[in-house]
Amino acid sequence: MPNPTPITTRALAERAGVAMLYLLAASAFLSTALASIAMVGLALAFVLAPPAPRAPWHWSPASLAVVALCLLVVARAAVAAFDPSVPHGLLWESALDWCKLLLFIPFAHFLAAERPRALRLLGLALAGLALGMLWRLDWGLLASDPGAFLGERDQYGFTAIATGLYTGSALLGLMLMRERLLARAARPITRWSLILAWGLLLGLFALGFLQSQSRGSWVAWLPALLLGLVLAAPTRARLDGRVLRRALWVAVLAAVVLVLVAFQADDLLWRMREDLAWISGAREGTAASSLGQRWSAQLIGLSLWLDQPWFGWGPGLSQWLMDLSGDPGVRDGAGVALRHLHNTYLEVLVQFGVVGLLCGALLILALLTALWRGCADDRLLRALLIALWCYLLLWELTNYRMVRHDWLMYWILLAGLSQGLGRRLSRAG
Repeated sequence: MPNPTPITTRALAERAGVAMLYLLAASAFLSTALASIAMVGLALAFVLAPPAPRAPWHWSPASLAVVALCLLVVARAAVAAFDPSVPHGLLWESALDWCKLLLFIPFAHFLAAERPRALRLLGLALAGLALGMLWRLDWGLLASDPGAFLGERDQYGFTAIATGLYTGSALLGLMLMRERLLARAARPITRWSLILAWGLLLGLFALGFLQSQSRGSWVAWLPALLLGLVLAAPTRARLDGRVLRRALWVAVLAAVVLVLVAFQADDLLWRMREDLAWISGAREGTAASSLGQRWSAQLIGLSLWLDQPWFGWGPGLSQWLMDLSGDPGVRDGAGVALRHLHNTYLEVLVQFGVVGLLCGALLILALLTALWRGCADDRLLRALLIALWCYLLLWELTNYRMVRHDWLMYWILLAGLSQGLGRRLSRAG
């Protein structure tokens, strides 16, 4: 008689894995501790209830690409560790963080191509972000000095650039999925309640988006929204009531943004004057600004990459290398070097060279392909996820947040949904 214990263990692990999906989505931007527990639980459940074993050449392209990238990270760290001057603790800590990119695979496995589950997970992530923002918001400052509150960039538990990424993503979700959300309302009172909740969330996320003063986020957001709107439109779009209503909601959002910009006009003008001063005085070295520091970082990063073009210098060494350069252009007022190069693609080139960037590009391409095929019959969901990818990839041009805890949560959700909706982890079924 067969032993039922392994079957029972697998069934329990599968249920636990699904539960960890919901916990991770709800806590991703709400609680670091809960999100960490969910990550560990998801990985353990995957070990106890893995997919059917397949030869590596039958794995999905995304799985192959991320495994290749992680092997490159570990190998490059091992080679760099032979240099006694390299900070070994930082090197291996960063290598471990990069290997956490693998965690989207368990997420995709337990998602099991269930579209209703994917929508619930997106809703939980949105609710968790909203609750986290309200929880961390400085209510005392808002009550005592609204002007100072609006000028405060870092008050939602993330850095300003990260706040721009997450609130911008939430705005994309609200704009592109509004039609589906309101379609669930059977009665007028339910519909108006949903419209009110939608408007309040829109205002909260627009406030955080503008407060971040993250120009890279702002520049990346508009093309992502336009791409999402194009993909969300019916194949034969007509100038009917739906299109007009969608244009009206976009106009409402634009009005909200303009009002918030007006409240922050002084801060925005000050930052623009600072950048213009740097541009006008850059040749003489008489002006400095965040734009000037970033420009200096790009030049140093390019030089570092050309020194090690194929496999880079090793994980997590950018700040150490900038510090060694002695360039005053990448130091703040206290003389501390910038933490990163403010360009994700240049960071990958410096850390892992052309080979690492190629592995990353293949990974993204594989995820987008899985998403496109898996959501072929769901126009709105596919439009949203592709718009989020567009936003992230453009945002990475002027920012770097990879493998930090909050960014990792974003990655697991987006990559896991893209791969999981592709219906299978391996090409063999």
